[in-house]
Order: sequence, then structure tokens, then C-alpha cells
Amino acid sequence: MEARVKFVVDLLSQLIQVNTTNPPGNETPAAKLVAEVLAERGVEHELVESAPSRGSVVAWAESGEPGPSLLLLSHLDVVPANGDEWSVDPFSGLVKDGFVWGRGALDDKLSVAVMLRAFLDLVESKRFKGRLIYAATADEEMGGRMGAGWLVENRPDLVRADYVLNEGGGFEMPGKRGSVFLVQVAEKGVYWFKLAFRGSPGHASMPKSGDNALLKASRAALAIASKQPPPDVKPYVKLMLEKVLEAQGIPAPLRPLLTSKLGLPLLLRASEEAAPMIDAMLRNTLAPTVVRGGEKVNVIPSLCELSVDCRLLPGYGEDWVRGYVSRLLGGSGFELEFIHRDAATESPVGTPLFKAIEQAVASEAPGSTVAPYMSTGGTDSRFFRRAFGSVAYGFVPLKSDLPLKEILKMVHGIDERVSIRNIEFCYRATLRTLEAFYKLV
Repeated sequence: MEARVKFVVDLLSQLIQVNTTNPPGNETPAAKLVAEVLAERGVEHELVESAPSRGSVVAWAESGEPGPSLLLLSHLDVVPANGDEWSVDPFSGLVKDGFVWGRGALDDKLSVAVMLRAFLDLVESKRFKGRLIYAATADEEMGGRMGAGWLVENRPDLVRADYVLNEGGGFEMPGKRGSVFLVQVAEKGVYWFKLAFRGSPGHASMPKSGDNALLKASRAALAIASKQPPPDVKPYVKLMLEKVLEAQGIPAPLRPLLTSKLGLPLLLRASEEAAPMIDAMLRNTLAPTVVRGGEKVNVIPSLCELSVDCRLLPGYGEDWVRGYVSRLLGGSGFELEFIHRDAATESPVGTPLFKAIEQAVASEAPGSTVAPYMSTGGTDSRFFRRAFGSVAYGFVPLKSDLPLKEILKMVHGIDERVSIRNIEFCYRATLRTLEAFYKLV
């Protein structure tokens, strides 16, 4: 195994063995592991804690030559894993059958290790311009407020950057005429809200003796789930769909038709496995998720609360939610309260970093193309787009050496693992991206 790939494999295995399940996180031991590597190589760095045991590590280097600032961003925390459901210990970092196994192998300790190796390569060879920054942070899986968000607010001197390369994209979508690698250039806003419905209590043995608030909430949940907001296809989503259709061998004259409002239903029916993801990129979404009501089985509930996971496209916000829900439910009979608000963010396409990604993919995966896409979930990129106006992309390049559906299921799922061949591809394509970027700026 080539020495630099072995470095990534070994570090990834060690990082997985540090249990950073969030909550509670406990990322400081993992941050110390990264800091030790940096210290051994004499690289300037700082380990900071937003709270006890909530550590992030930031490293930097100055070229002495004019150029942009670029941040290589990843996160140290992981979601929970139930060992009884896995075929291996999820925190073993086991290397077997050509794979590294464990929670975080894909999300996101692979990125921590790959980006560190690429960062060290550029620093040691002095093949960069401006300021190059590396950050492995806490708390992304619970919103990032104790990690990247805390750094942006409290230590902007460490992480302010013109460009950010982060997680959230990079996976391959194979097609009949080549593959498409997706680059996350935007992510939807999160507007979780709670609807409170009120009635009057009564004895449940006489259902009509009270006004059942639970039934009101149930009718609202059904109304929200049964009707979808209309599509609003953003330019980068349309470009992504056209690239995927091209890779599938769809003739050029048909592509604009399939990505039009009239053709989208047909496109979704034909997309099968990818349809839920594509549909969520086309429109605002509302999903009822939690109901709380009633205290005793024999009492008609006078209060019931319905929580809704709402994700909004760029350009939409709180006013749209209130108006849509009011029209849908009749305008009265409920109280709406937001429990989380985080506006959508986006970055332009066509920048030197996007062009560098295109060049790297063309070199490392001949015959493949690159397309922008919008994430329906959230990443730490939003903090940098919002605070600094950073051009932030999600690109951790991965080949579909397993079926894409299986790879996506492993993220936050069971038996998460990544092949050593894919680790090598990820490292090579990441380094190639950075080298191409510095030739373009």
C-alpha cells in the first residue's frame, strides 16, 4: 500500500476507535489525536474547546505568496451505533476484506483523515498560495453550534476563508454513458415548527362530551402529508438533472422536457431509488414527525401538539411557512411556533474551486462529469457561507464500488465501511482538486 494511503487508512482506523458519539460528543480525544500528528510535523495548530470535552482542532499555513484562503473542513463527531445490529464492533476501526469498518468510516472521519493528509502534502511541498487552513470540528451531527458554528462566532481569526471544501457531496452516480459526481453547492433551510390544537376535556366513555384536540392534530397531519408544495426548480438542480439524464443516455432534445414542471412527474417515476432525494430538491417539504397529546386513556385530550420537519429552498422563509400552513389548514384553530430556524444557503457554480473539481474528476475518473446539487439535509458549510460569504462546496469523492443505495444506507446506518480502494481514490481526487485549484487562482 502506498505510504500516504496507508497513513489515511491507519489514521481513519484510529479515529473510529475514539468513540465520539454525539450526544454527548466527547470529541477532544479525537482532536488530540489529530493535533499530535500536526505537532510531529511542526505545523502550527490550536486545539480549542467550546465546552469541556467538546474539542476542535485547527491548523494553518501561510505561503508568503498572494492568494485566497482555503479551508479544508471535516467533523469528528458521529451518530450513535447499536453494536447488537452490526456484524463488527462499530468502534473497532477494523480493517478486513479490503474495507475499514466502523461508525464514521464514511461520515465523516474519512474526510478528517483524507483532508489532513492532503493538507500536509501541500504544506510540506509548499505547493499552495495564500492561507491554507485545516479544521476537524465537534458537534456537526447535532447542528454544529458547539463546533464549526462556535468557531465562526468566537474564533473567526482561525477559520475565516474565501473557499471551503467540506462534506456533503462527492459521491458517484453511475450511468449508462458514464458517471456523474455530485458537488454540494447549496442546502435547504430548516424551519421546524410546532402546531398547538386546543379543545375541551371530557370523559372518554362519552366521546362527544369533549372537543378532542388529538383529532384536530390528526386531521392537520393528514392534510400536510397529503399535499405537496409546487416545485421550484433551482438552476443548479436543473443542471444536475440534465447531467444525470445525459449520463443515462437520454437524448438531448428530451432533457429540457423532463426537467420542466410538466415532465418532472415522469422523471420521478422513472428515477426509482433516487426519486425521494430528487423530489426533495425540487420543492419545499413538510413532514409531520411528532405528536404529543393526552394524559390519561379515559380523558378526551384538550391540547395536542404536532411537530413538523419543514425544509425550505433558498429564497423562502418564515413568512412562507405561516402563509402555506394557514391556507392549507383554514387559517385558524391552531397556534404555530417555530422551534428551529436556519435559512438555506448556496454558493455559485463556475468558481476556480468548482473548475478544479471538474479537472480532478476528469483526471481520476475518465469519462465522468461533475454536477452541482442541493443537499436536503444540513452541513457546517452554512456557517461559512452566511458569516463570511465563503464559496463552500461539499466534495468528498467516492466511487460507487458498492451500489449507491447501499452506500447511502450505511451513512448513519449499520455496518458503515469504506473500501481501501475508495480511500485511495478519495485521497488522490482530493489532492488533485487542490493542486488544480492553486494553478487556477
